[in-house]
Amino acid sequence: MEDVSIKNSGGKDEALSPVPLSERQHWISPAVIFGGLEFTIPVLMVGAALIASFGLGELFWILAIALFVFQWIGNALSGYIGAKTGRSSSVIARTSFGSTQARLIVGMTIFIVSMGWWALQTAVAGNAISAMFGIDYETQWGLWALVTIIAGLLFALPSIIGYSSMKWTDYLAVPAGLLLVAGGIYYALRNTGWEKISSWNPEPQMTFLAAISLVIGINVSQWVISADYTRYAKPKVRDNILIPIGIVGVGFPLFYVGAIMSIGVGDADIVNVMMNLGFPIWGFIILWLATWTSQLVNNYSMGLALANMLNVNSNKGRALLTFAGTIVSIVIALAGILDYFMDFLYMTALIYPAIGGIMMADFFLIRKQQWVDNKGWNWMATIALVASTLVGYYTQYVNPMGLPAVQSLIAAVIVYYAAMKIKAKFAPDHFTEVVVDESSERGEGALVSPVSGTVR
Repeated sequence: MEDVSIKNSGGKDEALSPVPLSERQHWISPAVIFGGLEFTIPVLMVGAALIASFGLGELFWILAIALFVFQWIGNALSGYIGAKTGRSSSVIARTSFGSTQARLIVGMTIFIVSMGWWALQTAVAGNAISAMFGIDYETQWGLWALVTIIAGLLFALPSIIGYSSMKWTDYLAVPAGLLLVAGGIYYALRNTGWEKISSWNPEPQMTFLAAISLVIGINVSQWVISADYTRYAKPKVRDNILIPIGIVGVGFPLFYVGAIMSIGVGDADIVNVMMNLGFPIWGFIILWLATWTSQLVNNYSMGLALANMLNVNSNKGRALLTFAGTIVSIVIALAGILDYFMDFLYMTALIYPAIGGIMMADFFLIRKQQWVDNKGWNWMATIALVASTLVGYYTQYVNPMGLPAVQSLIAAVIVYYAAMKIKAKFAPDHFTEVVVDESSERGEGALVSPVSGTVR
């Protein structure tokens, strides 16, 4: 069983091959991209939604628990898998799910969700730019559509080119996002006043745990797709513990900015909030630039997942598939995905923790940090996926309790690990070969390897 993290693949931005160690970068590079990943319009919108139920002090603890505890741990674990293997998330899933299931289920999930996020934020960017030019995005659909198409194509270009162009774009766009943060605070203080902001104490419309779940839910996809970017990082534990600084460093103040801006306006629509606060034209330009960062991440992950689904392993093929996905995403944006923002957010919080939990359990507990290109379909992963998704659904909708995304991930780890152990004992196959080997080494009985046919 080879450790593919040390295998050289030629150094191109290919979808299926591992990134060679010679091309791994300092941890700051993926941290900056993660900062861009966190700089999204939905983060501002969630901040605005939270402040409708909590004061600034309560918001601090909500964000501290959600980001510094759950999000940091989830990202560090997923990120380390990407750095260790040098492969993208949809390819890493081949080890636990099997190549067929990874393409059809995992790849499709990442593709659809990344495409949905990209389409949603492109629609918001279209609203912002339209407002900047005096176009009513609610009544002048034709002009809004033209603006949205142009914005979408500009969003997609660097991610079509590849990782290197994304990195340099983020180095420009993240500072632009910080400028937007400063502007948001300034205009909120000028129009609302610190006294009203600091004394804000609304009647809660949601529970404390529900608020934490909302913050986790908007970030939960990173428990899977973070590997798409940490595969360019060095496979060091320290580096991958530090990389989530980009997420927390950007996310924490950004949630607060969305909250503070909304106190003065009472609206979660960030474009409408900015217009009511009196933002000048440069504010909407900065908003578009800042949104670009997360759009690159979503578009790039979408292209990688599509390449894995179709078994395409060339940079040109990945670029063409990313472009094709971009066109479909623009159509979805024009069709009105923004109207289904909350529904979309809840959907991602159901499926991603289940996938992430299975991948983490397989990598850390079953295969001891090794990657194997397992062919076929691992039904144990399917069972764990269905069971943990049902746990998330039940605790989210049927009987709301706890933190559904976290509970779904934990359920996935437990069910997958137990299922693989049982499978190895009663019906071993190539997915459970490593489990069989461990049992033999401990003297728990000789089992026949389904691959070699020899007694182990």
